[in-house]
Amino acid sequence: MAARSVSARGLIALVALLLAACAPARAPSAPATPQAAQGATDTAGSSPAAAQANARAVETFYRGKTLRFVTGFSAGGSFDNYTRAIARHVAKHIPGNPTTVVDNVTGAGGLIATNQVYNTAPKDGTVILNLDGGLVLLQALERPGIEFDARRFLWLPSPGPDVQICWATAQSGWNSLADAIGANRPMILGATGPGSFPANNARILQAALGFNLNLIDGYPGISQVRLAAEQGEVDGACHAYESIKRAQASQLATGEIKVIAQVGERPWPGLEQVPNALDLAPTEDARRLLRTGIVAPNDVNRLFALPPGVPPERVEALRQAFEATFNDPDFNAELSKANLDLYPISVARITEVVELWLGLSPEQKAELRTILQL
Repeated sequence: MAARSVSARGLIALVALLLAACAPARAPSAPATPQAAQGATDTAGSSPAAAQANARAVETFYRGKTLRFVTGFSAGGSFDNYTRAIARHVAKHIPGNPTTVVDNVTGAGGLIATNQVYNTAPKDGTVILNLDGGLVLLQALERPGIEFDARRFLWLPSPGPDVQICWATAQSGWNSLADAIGANRPMILGATGPGSFPANNARILQAALGFNLNLIDGYPGISQVRLAAEQGEVDGACHAYESIKRAQASQLATGEIKVIAQVGERPWPGLEQVPNALDLAPTEDARRLLRTGIVAPNDVNRLFALPPGVPPERVEALRQAFEATFNDPDFNAELSKANLDLYPISVARITEVVELWLGLSPEQKAELRTILQL
């Protein structure tokens, strides 16, 4: 299915997007949001006696408890791998040292698990959700089936983004995404369904850069896209670098496939020589579109959150525990052994992206639906 081009009017309608998404820095300039205010304890402003009382209360609560992690994806994938790694190490950083378990509640791209935790999980700090941040964008675009308000989730520091890249097979003849700009023949990319990262990435890149695209959408998974590329049905795909470097490492090494573009505020480690779509974008409007549609979603690719209503002192204790885990040498050694990257994303940045998406005007949402064909 060929993706349609978006007119200059479509890009101009997105110029008014919050400037925070355009800056390389991750800290927001906006005042604290209701979500941040609800979930955090102002420990700097509380008395030492109150802080000690809160710490004792948290320790008493978690002692002997089981902390349940719910991930919306199947075992063995990156969401599950990160969740299980965190679950194995975080308890020693939580007062009371609870035991931890991981449940895989799959279906609808994580939507079933997200709706379930938001609406029916205990609101006491014993359940932590692992979700795809792309669901927040679906809420902003008012897609059916959303039964949560992302502004009310109590976010935890998260293990950080992948970088979204495009790759192509050697037999396709594409060496850079720049080659497709102005080319007569289309670049044929595979994707896993409307609203998925591979589909959204391709459509937003086409809208921003204006290259000739033929998007074949609806493959069951990236493994099927890879098979289609091997058979010459598609030239490649645009999705997370972590996925390709783990699943197709040998093909990358032999040159059977090549990374032809990346989309990020700065070059990703190991991809310093790969063209950045932000540098290829012809206008500031196009760069804003890439930042809004690819960079910001990628920052919140794998999120951890508590449902609304958890007592503030427990929220703060879990946020501190996640930060301590990300600095834990044993945790980092496990990630390194599993070839998993860690570039932590703060609660402030997560909140910033959520506010960016949910603050879109009706006109901006309509334009984004047109680009993404949702």
